[in-house]
Amino acid sequence: MESPFSLPAVLHPALTGRDAVVDALYRCVMAFDTNDAALFDSSFMQDGVFDVNGRAMEGLPEIHATGLALIFRVDTTHMATNVRVHMRTATEEHEASLTATVLSQHFAKGKGMEPGQANLMAGSLYRAELARDTDGLWKFKHLQIKSTWAEGDWSVVVEDFNEVEK
Repeated sequence: MESPFSLPAVLHPALTGRDAVVDALYRCVMAFDTNDAALFDSSFMQDGVFDVNGRAMEGLPEIHATGLALIFRVDTTHMATNVRVHMRTATEEHEASLTATVLSQHFAKGKGMEPGQANLMAGSLYRAELARDTDGLWKFKHLQIKSTWAEGDWSVVVEDFNEVEK
């Protein structure tokens, strides 16, 4: 579902270089926060791997059924910072690596504005391998997320990805 808070995947004027690579991360986390599956898909290769704390999901169908089913069950805000990009070659910029630090806040769906609601805040490290797709957008081939700390109530989110079924 598209959100009024999501811009189109392809921006005008077109982004270039490192900015275009970082935009894959921004599209991904904005999709988390706005429940925008189409925007999320614009950040991942069809056969991409999404690895969250050691639980790897391969290909967009599995990522949707497991990962996005979990993420879209809660209201979130993700703030990405300390983003670093390494372009594979200086002459042909078709592959890149990215690292970032991400702070994420989670509330039960529709409960974030209600006083005293349970919530979970987490700090995570992101590590990604990306490639430029045929549509010109940079997309994740592999996105690894490692949570390094969490504070709050884990019951806000499902801890075991295997509990989430489509």
